[in-house]
Amino acid sequence: MSGIYISTDNDPENIPDYLTEGIAFEFMDSHVTLPLREAILYMLEWYNHHGDIRDKKLDKIFEDLKEKFL
Repeated sequence: MSGIYISTDNDPENIPDYLTEGIAFEFMDSHVTLPLREAILYMLEWYNHHGDIRDKKLDKIFEDLKEKFL
């Protein structure tokens, strides 16, 4: 299974057992867990590097994340 999981999810069933705090990036049988701030910085760097997917809705989401966590 693959996905991105956030320890602050309102639905505890969406949080894997191994994730206690932060964000987990999971791909097949492997995962990496990062603190929220670090994970957001990585996602923001990735987003800024891929100009072809820029979107006003995503811009707003990233601005909100930066305001709340950075």
